Amino acid sequence: MDAAFIHDKLEIKFLILYIAARISEPIPIDGMQELTLCDSGIDLVQTEHLTLSPDGLYAITPKGLRNSEICESSLPMPVRLLTDRNVAAYNQMLLRRAQVRSRVIPRENGTFTVELCFS
Repeated sequence: MDAAFIHDKLEIKFLILYIAARISEPIPIDGMQELTLCDSGIDLVQTEHLTLSPDGLYAITPKGLRNSEICESSLPMPVRLLTDRNVAAYNQMLLRRAQVRSRVIPRENGTFTVELCFS
């Protein structure tokens, strides 16, 4: 497989929308940077392609989803394949994290009880 690269800011935006359309839940900036391997180009909130929650999580909007579907063929196939593999691994990590919940309960005698819930 030939190497493919993102060449300009527009392709970075396409890649971000491509990822956001496939990620299973809103994603923090460091997660988006990890999946895109870039640290700029997220002005898609201003154009209403992505939303940014008060917690710093990015999620795709219907406008972003439409544009992602239209523009995804502009990304080189090797970039899409690598991105799909990385997004699948990230979604799996999110699923595992959502399946295990824990709680620490302090007791009056100074000990603690740890509860684990598996979904």
